[in-house]
Amino acid sequence: MWCLTFTHGLDPSGLLTRYGARPGEARLLDPQEAYGLGQRIGDEGLAATVLRVGAIGDWSFCLEEWGWLGSTTALLTRLSQGTETLSLQQDARGQQRFQFWRDGHLKERFRPGMVGTRPEPPHPWWDAVELRRSEAAEEFPGWDPVLRAVSELTGATLSNETVNSPLLTVLLQENSQGYGPPQPEPVRSLGYGIRLTQTDPLPAT
Repeated sequence: MWCLTFTHGLDPSGLLTRYGARPGEARLLDPQEAYGLGQRIGDEGLAATVLRVGAIGDWSFCLEEWGWLGSTTALLTRLSQGTETLSLQQDARGQQRFQFWRDGHLKERFRPGMVGTRPEPPHPWWDAVELRRSEAAEEFPGWDPVLRAVSELTGATLSNETVNSPLLTVLLQENSQGYGPPQPEPVRSLGYGIRLTQTDPLPAT
């Protein structure tokens, strides 16, 4: 499972602060080094997540490859105070969820490709994602249409080069401010995989 957020108008230090982390504890780590840090979660039985943060123009992003904190209501309320936050989450079963928050309030939440999760109108993010999905040549385009919509609507393009470069990284434990339990929704997703970091297996049918 993993989670990716984009927040407008914050620098990486400000983003870490809203997550409940101490910016001074963050270190520049590449993906392999961050993976080693993430292994502590399983090896030591930690209730924690690894945050990797960076900036793209006016937006800061946070990638969690071992957690879901960036999909929780409590954190998204705090991240989006006075600004806007996007949340892209994939759980351990391959189910996807997209959320758009503005100034502490949820504006859109849906699972890409699943009509039954379409928000009440207006739903510009649903429209943008579904347009890109309709243009995809693949039956299961995964997160590509979502990331393309994010890039076109915000100007924040998260590339493989950026993800694979050293980023400010910190291990955030459960007793830190803002850490909370997952909020699973047992609805099947039509997409799979995040192509920025690795190729994930198809979800079980």
